[in-house]
Amino acid sequence: MARSRGFEVADVNEGALTLNLNGEFAAMVDETGAMNYHPYKEVFNMIDEVLKIRVEIPYGNPEEGMQLNM
Repeated sequence: MARSRGFEVADVNEGALTLNLNGEFAAMVDETGAMNYHPYKEVFNMIDEVLKIRVEIPYGNPEEGMQLNM
């Protein structure tokens, strides 16, 4: 999904995926769903899309594991 939105995979390190946008840091998401990000419009658009998709996942609480750290 990220690549189709113009993000580049910069690194995967100790379970954390780092994404760049136009050669600069955009977001880092670890395996728990915690996220550090730069407030680019494209990052927020992708977060919104992921949240919509997660609603379709059949388990108790769709927010479980999702944490936005700023």
